[in-house]
Amino acid sequence: MLDDNPVLTGVTPAEKGVIHMMTKRAEIEFLDAVSVYFHHATAGLGPEVELYQNPEWGAKMREKAIRGMHYFDGVLRSQPYVAGNTFSMADIAVTGGMIFAALVNLAVPDECRALKAWYAKIQSRPSYQQWQAMVEAGRPAAAASSQDRA
Repeated sequence: MLDDNPVLTGVTPAEKGVIHMMTKRAEIEFLDAVSVYFHHATAGLGPEVELYQNPEWGAKMREKAIRGMHYFDGVLRSQPYVAGNTFSMADIAVTGGMIFAALVNLAVPDECRALKAWYAKIQSRPSYQQWQAMVEAGRPAAAASSQDRA
C-alpha cells in the first residue's frame, strides 16, 4: 500500500509477475486486437488518417479479440479478478479492452458470463463511475442525447 491505497502492480515478486503477465496478455490478446480491428475492418479514423486498410486482417483481429474475451472469461470463472484475488493493473487493461470493444460495437459473446459479471462489478466501482461521469460531462449534447436513447 502506498498512502493507504492498494498497489496495482502487486506486492510480492510472485504477485508482480502474475499481474504483469496478465496485463501483457490483456494488451496482446484483447486490447490490441480490438484496436487493429477498428483501424482495418471499420472506417477507423477516416480515409485521411487510415491510408491503408486490410479488411481481412481486421476481421482476423476481431476473431482474436473475441478469443481474448473467451480467455478472460475462463480466467474469471475461477478467480474474482484478472490476476488473482485483488484488483490490479491487469483489470484496468481488460477494462480498457471492454470499453474500446463497446465503442466499436464489438459485443461480448453471451456465453462469456463470468467476463460480463466481472465487468458489471468493475462498472460499479467508484473510480469507474467517476471516469464515466467525466466522459459524460465532456460529451457534446447531441452525442449524449443519442446515447441516452440507445
